[in-house]
Amino acid sequence: MIINQRENITWGEVKGTFMYGSKVTYHEDEHISLYNPLVPSGEILKTWYSSVNYQASRVQPSLPLLKRKQDYQLCMDFDCYPGNGIYIKISFFDRYGEIIEEKIEKMKIIEFTYPADTYTYQISLLSAGFESIDFYSFSIKEINRV
Repeated sequence: MIINQRENITWGEVKGTFMYGSKVTYHEDEHISLYNPLVPSGEILKTWYSSVNYQASRVQPSLPLLKRKQDYQLCMDFDCYPGNGIYIKISFFDRYGEIIEEKIEKMKIIEFTYPADTYTYQISLLSAGFESIDFYSFSIKEINRV
């Protein structure tokens, strides 16, 4: 199966969102507003998974399957106050759940290569001193190098 692009991966359910003292507002256009000036730096706000236990959670994976050794571009669409208040973390796991590689960036556009031994991966938003965020969506696109 070839996946060229996966657009508009949205926030999804509130399950898995950092809720302690947070004010979360869902808007009609499927973007969310999250306000919490007291979240400590390094705290995970939200995580999207490429593989989940359906029997336990009754949800489908929110991330697409990716091809090994392929280059991809992750494009995030959000507005954050203050401007550099969010980190984006991509974690790659082997079949035993051990971390193969992690990539943490402050930029909204990240290029990465899907490691050869990866079984699953996840994408997380981390607090870096943010107060509020308006999150719209993100996409994962294949990069074809010539």
